[in-house]
Amino acid sequence: MKHALFAACATAALMLPCETLIAQTLSAKLKAEDVDALAKDARERGSAVRGAILFPQQKLGCANCHAPGGEDLLGPDLTLMDKQATDTFLVEAMLSPSQTIKKGFESVTVITVAGKSHAGRIIKQSADVIILRDDSENRRLLTLQRNDIEEIVPSKKSSMPDGLVDLLSDRQQFLDVIKYMMEIKATGTKNRTPLVAVPSGGESLSEELQSLVLLDDFKCFACHRRDVAESSVPPRQAPDLAWVGAGISPRYVERYLANPHQVKPGAKMPDLISSLPPAERLTAARELTHYLVSLGEKKGASSSPKPLKRGAAERGGELFETVGCVACHSPRDADADDNETLADDSVPLSTVPNKYSLNSLVAFLKDPHQSRPSGRMPNMKLLHWEAVDVASYLLESSNESDSSPDRFDLDRQLAEKGRARFGELGCRQCHKTDETEASREYSRLTSARSDRGCLSKTTGAWPSYQLSDSQRSAIRAAIDRANTQLTSRQQIAVTLTTFKCVACHQRGELGGVSAERNEYFHTTNPNLGPQGRIPPPLTGVGAKLNPKWTRQVLVSGRSIRPYMLTRMPQYGAGNVAHLVELFSAVDRLPPVTHSKVGDQKELRKTGHQLAGTGGLNCIACHNFQQKPAATMPGVDLTEMSERLRKDWFYHYMRQPQQLSPGTVMPSFWPGGRAIRSDILDGDPDRQLESLWQYLLDGRQARAPRGLIRKPIELLAMNEAVMLRRSYPEIGKRGIGVGYPGGVNLAFDAEQMRIALMWKGKFADPAGVWRSQGHGRVRPLGSDLIRFAAGPEFDSVETPWTVDEGRPPRHRFKGYTLDELRRPTFMYRFDNIKVEDYPIDVQSSETGSSLLRRTLTFSSEHSRSDVAFRAATDANIKELAGDAFLIGKALQIRIRKPHIGEIGETPAGRQLRVPLKVGQKKTTLVLEYTW
Repeated sequence: MKHALFAACATAALMLPCETLIAQTLSAKLKAEDVDALAKDARERGSAVRGAILFPQQKLGCANCHAPGGEDLLGPDLTLMDKQATDTFLVEAMLSPSQTIKKGFESVTVITVAGKSHAGRIIKQSADVIILRDDSENRRLLTLQRNDIEEIVPSKKSSMPDGLVDLLSDRQQFLDVIKYMMEIKATGTKNRTPLVAVPSGGESLSEELQSLVLLDDFKCFACHRRDVAESSVPPRQAPDLAWVGAGISPRYVERYLANPHQVKPGAKMPDLISSLPPAERLTAARELTHYLVSLGEKKGASSSPKPLKRGAAERGGELFETVGCVACHSPRDADADDNETLADDSVPLSTVPNKYSLNSLVAFLKDPHQSRPSGRMPNMKLLHWEAVDVASYLLESSNESDSSPDRFDLDRQLAEKGRARFGELGCRQCHKTDETEASREYSRLTSARSDRGCLSKTTGAWPSYQLSDSQRSAIRAAIDRANTQLTSRQQIAVTLTTFKCVACHQRGELGGVSAERNEYFHTTNPNLGPQGRIPPPLTGVGAKLNPKWTRQVLVSGRSIRPYMLTRMPQYGAGNVAHLVELFSAVDRLPPVTHSKVGDQKELRKTGHQLAGTGGLNCIACHNFQQKPAATMPGVDLTEMSERLRKDWFYHYMRQPQQLSPGTVMPSFWPGGRAIRSDILDGDPDRQLESLWQYLLDGRQARAPRGLIRKPIELLAMNEAVMLRRSYPEIGKRGIGVGYPGGVNLAFDAEQMRIALMWKGKFADPAGVWRSQGHGRVRPLGSDLIRFAAGPEFDSVETPWTVDEGRPPRHRFKGYTLDELRRPTFMYRFDNIKVEDYPIDVQSSETGSSLLRRTLTFSSEHSRSDVAFRAATDANIKELAGDAFLIGKALQIRIRKPHIGEIGETPAGRQLRVPLKVGQKKTTLVLEYTW
């Protein structure tokens, strides 16, 4: 029947004017039903598998507070619910969460002396502190000192919000969620799977370990023997001076060398000429600058500016705040002269406009390792035009783009003097050049004194660093520390801190995205929750990932999370590859005894069933062979076995929340009990083994049921069919019309235009039918014609500048239907009423169907400054008989008395019809043939 019933129902529902529909929430409908009957329906008709998929999704977030096996959460673990939690109780708790609140899970609001308030559940309390599980998005554990608390206010409301049920699509989804909750509760504590001991991830960074990072940052080992504990991190290399001479403004270099800590506060480079008289300091800086510029000649680069491109800075600012730059650098306050909002905790960028030109900064951003091979500034994998945009953003406050920089002429004599200075000052200790390195006797670091030399606060014949008291204390602690070998855990902690991996990733108690920067981590799919935008934790990662995959991520930037806008930086193989072996050595999970394979072919067949809609419906949330999933773009199933260790897969599938708190991965074996008891006798081990054997086929695995979806055909039979939804190149206010004659159109009620025309079959609504209304309708048939954006009827003198929004002077007024259910679209432009009546008619010349539009205009006031835009295209030709050829296929005939005109516009040639509109109706008739 080609879904004729669906077509009829959809047409009847979707053609009703919005004003006539009175919405009733799903929760209100369900509350009107008998709770016992609802509970019975859930047990008999609910799907635990579908409920398991809905339960952790971010729109509900049930698993955030009720994770099986979760500890100290906002809500109770449903596997531990007592006999009180009957089927009816679960229904009532979902519909009216504050009606009965389980003892120990009451909410409070804690008000501090400073005036801050924190809402949540008290987990533990003593005479000195209160530990609160915050009910905000991050649900952090907060430790609050009693002395800082002014008042604790109990709440009669549950932390579970009212109206949560309204986030579900329909009654069936409610029944599915309740059925899954019943399954969880049924597991109880009997034969419950022991909780997995998750690898802690290692040590936090003690002062001694932090000092090793500082010793490397300040390149202490360039002058001192390494007689302290040695780190696995390769020594930091100073920037390539040839690149500096070619790519950085000479005037900036000169100022910087004369006084590095004043020009760039927090600079790691020491002041090597601090003991010289002021006049000689300037002379030395000038000589060194000419020497560096002479080195830059070999690079063949130029620091001359290029003009900043229009709109580039705005795009660059968006990239800066999404790809991960804000993990180390401060975002800017656009309302406060672009001041850095987190300047105290960030690597400053204030010197960038004076330091780089556009082309040199673009070159640096595209490949920072060319000039800084140590990888402390990572490669963010910016494409050329992305680098241009980010550079434009960083240089936005610079006047260098508007005028040429001060002229700099290389003086060979000064350069030669600078070369001598370079050797005398010991610059070669850190900076490599093509010249022979000077031999030097390295002193022992442990012999360093605090009253003179680098650690002192005095200047002399030694490098002068700008060290804080805490930095001096930490370095002193490293020097005094016994020269014992670092453990693997300590090596990991030092490496992750050195490269600032912990600005994005958390490992045990070390690092993680700070609260101040949390808002700058974004995702393309909010339904994934925080795990869709926050880089994954590194806790236990060595037990999770195969070493080969870990290396590909660290060295090659392999990614499996296309929905996460923050990019994985590249630090260079020589700098971080040692982490692969360290992770594998440190992180361990309890060993697993896997089910024997037996008949591998049959087992894989069962795994194929479990992955599809007839099993556990993994395909609903996971991509497959890079084809998108219906619900969310979870990591690709075909990469699982290549990526994951088998033991970790086993533990994770049984207890997802335990290994990854907050994950949206459903628990299909809560408490060790299989939801699908009808497959492999409900044996969890055999089910897991069958899934794994299926996943071993990788990209060659057979597509599970549910991935390849057949289109739903919405057809026009004896009368027109309409479908109001999102269409390609139209927003959510698209109105599709299929005519019995085999021509179709999509009207854009946002911009008052016909946006699409095509022939043959009408439309496939599967994109919205199967994705809860969020997808798009796909036109079927052939010969698709697209029309330009923007309203067709507009002012000639002051037309609307077309963008993706709604034109401010146009307003859609709905539509009426004729006896064949063909619509007349109605809208206004200023005070002009417009009625657009498109119908399918048979051509007297060819016998084929064409589309005829009759447009009627009327106004209380006469207007002659308006026109109707019939088409925009690079190629428009006038034909005989009032017809025009648009492109190669479309002909538009403009019926007399109106005449079409062809004009040139920035968007291409345009066919428009000038109109005079008054109280007497003006009628324009157009015929479209293609």
